[in-house]
Amino acid sequence: MKLPPSSAKILKKEFANLISVQDWLFLLSDGHLDDFERLLYEKFMNLYDLFSEVFISFLSSSQTFNLKQEEKAKELGLSKLELRQVELQLRTGTKIKFKSLYAKKVSKGYKKDRHLSMLLWKCIKKSSPEYASITTLLSVICPSFDVAKKVMLQLGIKANQERIRTLSLKLATECISHRAKSQIAPNESLEGKRVIIGIDGGRTRTRVYPDPDNVSRNQKYDTPWIEPKLFVIATIDENGKTDKKELPIYDSTFGDDELFDVLEQYLHKLKIELAESVQILGDGAPWIWNRAKAMLLQLGVKNEKITETLDYYHAKEHLTDMMIYVDKDKKEKLLPKFKKAIWEGNIKALKRLVKKGIKGVNLDKFTPYNYFLKNKQRIDYQSFRKKKYPIGSGIIESGIRRIINLRFKAPSSFWYPQNVEKLILMRAIALSGRWNIMQANLQKI
Repeated sequence: MKLPPSSAKILKKEFANLISVQDWLFLLSDGHLDDFERLLYEKFMNLYDLFSEVFISFLSSSQTFNLKQEEKAKELGLSKLELRQVELQLRTGTKIKFKSLYAKKVSKGYKKDRHLSMLLWKCIKKSSPEYASITTLLSVICPSFDVAKKVMLQLGIKANQERIRTLSLKLATECISHRAKSQIAPNESLEGKRVIIGIDGGRTRTRVYPDPDNVSRNQKYDTPWIEPKLFVIATIDENGKTDKKELPIYDSTFGDDELFDVLEQYLHKLKIELAESVQILGDGAPWIWNRAKAMLLQLGVKNEKITETLDYYHAKEHLTDMMIYVDKDKKEKLLPKFKKAIWEGNIKALKRLVKKGIKGVNLDKFTPYNYFLKNKQRIDYQSFRKKKYPIGSGIIESGIRRIINLRFKAPSSFWYPQNVEKLILMRAIALSGRWNIMQANLQKI
């Protein structure tokens, strides 16, 4: 398949103009590196648009491409095809028009694009995969959709805020429908690795209308707080440090059961049963400990490979709560001993100290002590350190701050519940360094 001579001639002429050396050298020799970079970048962007339009327009008129579209139509059960003009937004934001086969007849409930070229190329809302990707990436990296628009315009990419929002939510919907498949690279596995799983909850405010079916522009709405629950799957090296060679995986849902359902999907696909060891990190929340180990055993992880660890810094906070009840004249003397008992995971020593420091205490009803009693297997920090396991949940605490709080907990920011979970996932993918993996995976699904 070759371009017609007229089209090839246009492209050669434009390229020849671009590489005319003299004009560019004058700019540089006169000290205008800024103009050189800006103008050269604009030229390449224009050339990108021209090449794309020429190639796509030529391909759209070829019999080979029409046959490919017909095959796609047959695969999806679409019929009564006819050529119609369609508009496609390129990576630069420029829109081009060309002819594409269009399905006049579709099955009941069909909601995808009817233009076969858009389906064949996996375009989203008539934007190229690259344009949808960069708009979504910037929308979750930047503090707002408006800032994302400003960044895109600064980069020479045409954009408007509503288009960014629409594409971001659409791509996020595609991704959340295949959340485990989208993040995991081909042949990626946890086999033989020291795995840590951190779990914690963040906070964001939502926008909830009393009558969601009849929403008007100025209608009042409630703004309840909800708790996105986040998990991370990561690996550590022989020294207990996060393995920088391996990319972590983050994901988030709102429900306890839902989070473990999603986590199980990832761990099953990553073959968690073949890991060298699995450590669960978290605070004292019962919803974590009541489910995590049982899930791992169900997935085939041997009991002796599983370690549960209560974050040491959460334990210290609860120790502070306990010290409130200790007699003032004994507090200074006993505090180091309390810390030592916690550090060693010595529940018996802790029990003796509580009885010694708090007059008439009823241990059965003393909540601060029972917290440690319930977590006695999870505070053996000396043993954890000997095995080179982390004793703090900094990796998940950091994830809560960077993924959720910095983007979705801003003042006067209220999110539709059905949207924010999707966007949290996209930001998690971006910050974990898995964006290119996600892009490649979605093109194969």
